[in-house]
Amino acid sequence: MKERQWDDDEIISGITGTRDSRERALRYIFHHPEWKAAVIRFVQQYGGNEADGEDVFQETAILFDRNIRQGQFRGKSSLKTYFLSIAKRRWWKQYNKSRPQEELTPQHYDEAEPGADAFIISEEQRQFLAQAMGKVGSRCKEIFKLYQLDYSMEEIARAVALSSAAMAKKEAYRCRQRLRRFLNDNPGWKTLIQ
Repeated sequence: MKERQWDDDEIISGITGTRDSRERALRYIFHHPEWKAAVIRFVQQYGGNEADGEDVFQETAILFDRNIRQGQFRGKSSLKTYFLSIAKRRWWKQYNKSRPQEELTPQHYDEAEPGADAFIISEEQRQFLAQAMGKVGSRCKEIFKLYQLDYSMEEIARAVALSSAAMAKKEAYRCRQRLRRFLNDNPGWKTLIQ
């Protein structure tokens, strides 16, 4: 069964509403074939491939969510147009970084490309880091997760039932200190994530 189309007001109220409504709105965006296809098409048209397009789409969704929550969308276009403008800026930024800025010398060709094992190691490190964050308590793990998703301190305070953004900032600092202490007290863990 095909999912019904959401209008712009529903998406905005979903993202700025409760945690559940935000998740439903983001799920709708992530599974909306039109938006994703438009981003991938643009990236492919301007020097990227489908994987680049997927990456840009995901980064755009995170920025789009943050911008809507922070009231940066002014309503001068449709949400889809706004989403695509963010995606275009992301792609040009990424594309310009990847273009060589200097003349290549023979030494550049001799440098080894990182192998698949480097990717596997970094993925393992991420998993160990996630486990280590869990060792300092569920509230800290939640704060770290929200912070990584670019939530503001006000939003983090609401999500973990703290009285203010200042309290969320203090709690985030304490959580970082606990994680640092845990890693210093458990050098085996520290070596796993470095």
